[in-house]
Amino acid sequence: MVLCGSGVLRSLDVTAALLEAHPHARLVVTGGRGHSTPALLAAVRRRTSADVPDDDGRSESSVLAALLVAHHGVDPDRITLEEASTHCGENASLTAPLLPDGRVVVVQDPTMQRRTHESFVHALAGRDVSLASHAPFVPDVRPDGGYDDAGHRAWDLDRLVDLVRGEVRRLRDDARGYGPRGAGFIGHVDLPPAVESASAVLAEAFPGTSRA
Repeated sequence: MVLCGSGVLRSLDVTAALLEAHPHARLVVTGGRGHSTPALLAAVRRRTSADVPDDDGRSESSVLAALLVAHHGVDPDRITLEEASTHCGENASLTAPLLPDGRVVVVQDPTMQRRTHESFVHALAGRDVSLASHAPFVPDVRPDGGYDDAGHRAWDLDRLVDLVRGEVRRLRDDARGYGPRGAGFIGHVDLPPAVESASAVLAEAFPGTSRA
């Protein structure tokens, strides 16, 4: 299994449940420091009793692994950390060498799941790996933000829109995207016209969002 760093703590519950259901599985937690690091630390302070400093330089993967051990009882010997990556392309490229052939399941913030899945498809190309993604929940969008399936707010509304618009931009196969004509982290992805139309509506309704 692979757990990707993000600010969505519901991913920890899902990961721990999958590890319990598959006692022989091992886990790689991937994530150094990136745009989600402040969101992760803020989420930890809100949702747990953990004494988390504003920023002590720790990687996202080390924070998530510590929570899995302390709050979910996961055996630390089942966990491998990848602490150098700063974006999903590196999550995949730096994690791929740590993965054996066989079945791999990736858990990620649901707004980033498709892009992350495509990054692992690209990084594992030619390997004998059966890859699946397991989004921790389908976001429930409300006027004040996006909520997980346990009723916790995972993002405020501006942050959610920012993430969604950023995903559309990254999935495009152009100079600014992650496809072959851009960063080269993923293969070509066809974006449905309905997705592009919805992104345009969001851009007009939320002109302050910047990640697109």
